[in-house]
Amino acid sequence: MRRADAPVTVKQVCGELGISLEPARSEAMRSKLNRLAEQGWLRKLADGKFTTTR
Repeated sequence: MRRADAPVTVKQVCGELGISLEPARSEAMRSKLNRLAEQGWLRKLADGKFTTTR
């Protein structure tokens, strides 16, 4: 996320990490990103994209 020029989608994160884009995998990643946002490691925007907190 720090390398991205703009907030990223779950599909972009999966693609960058080489994770399959099938719904089960992308939803698992969405859950992980949401947990990181709840803990303050990431920031979730209103449009569902994620970015760093800095």
